[in-house]
Amino acid sequence: MQNKNIRKISISAVLLALGFVLSFIKIPMFTGGSITFFSMVPIVLLAYMYGTPWGLLCGGIHGLLQIIEGGLDAPPVPSAFNYFLVFMLDYLLAWALVGLAGLFRKISKNPAVCLGVGGIVGVFGRFICSTLSGILIWSVYYPEWAPGIGMLIGSAGANLLTLGPEMVITAVGACIIGCIPYLKKIMEKERV
Repeated sequence: MQNKNIRKISISAVLLALGFVLSFIKIPMFTGGSITFFSMVPIVLLAYMYGTPWGLLCGGIHGLLQIIEGGLDAPPVPSAFNYFLVFMLDYLLAWALVGLAGLFRKISKNPAVCLGVGGIVGVFGRFICSTLSGILIWSVYYPEWAPGIGMLIGSAGANLLTLGPEMVITAVGACIIGCIPYLKKIMEKERV
């Protein structure tokens, strides 16, 4: 039992490190975010292999690593509460929700399908958090957004510019990994 836990933690550490390194390969966007290449795929894989709770935990850890790498973005109206919201909505919770990919680990016998659907849903969870953050915190920068539905549309649109491509990249990358026989065998062996 202890060896299995050590193996799980070791594999998780390696995949989180891989996701962290992949997050440096990015295209900055004018909206303030960036498009990375496959940085969320390791979280999707962990959620698939070890379940949703583990995926949420690993996603949250990845969010903390993002703060270490780039610092915590200062909110436009500095207050302890706004810093807390940025910490939760842009980093900890947003990245943790990528771990929702684990909810779809049993929808098909084909791992590529489970990983692809899980990747889409996980990135969509991050999109919801980032959109909420845009409405609650960052909308100060966009006074042209009308209150209410205009703020929702503006924030969703701005986040869709980065997380839309991220969703496609993550789903495709996860599907490809699910199609490679050697990796599929390893993932099935690790599944709990």
